[in-house]
Amino acid sequence: MTSEFVRNIHLATAQRLKEQGADLYGIVEHFENVFMPMDEVPELLGQLGYPQQDLKQFLKGGN
Repeated sequence: MTSEFVRNIHLATAQRLKEQGADLYGIVEHFENVFMPMDEVPELLGQLGYPQQDLKQFLKGGN
């Protein structure tokens, strides 16, 4: 489990990436690059405003 401090840092970075035009693939890639556990990624993406239904479809597709 990732600490709240570390999660917040990576969430803020992902938010900046999104604001700069990164797509969902780019944001997921960021989380992969910082070794964020994949079971925590859907929640983080939800906090960034991605609908859960879209995330399930995306993550099932095996990026």
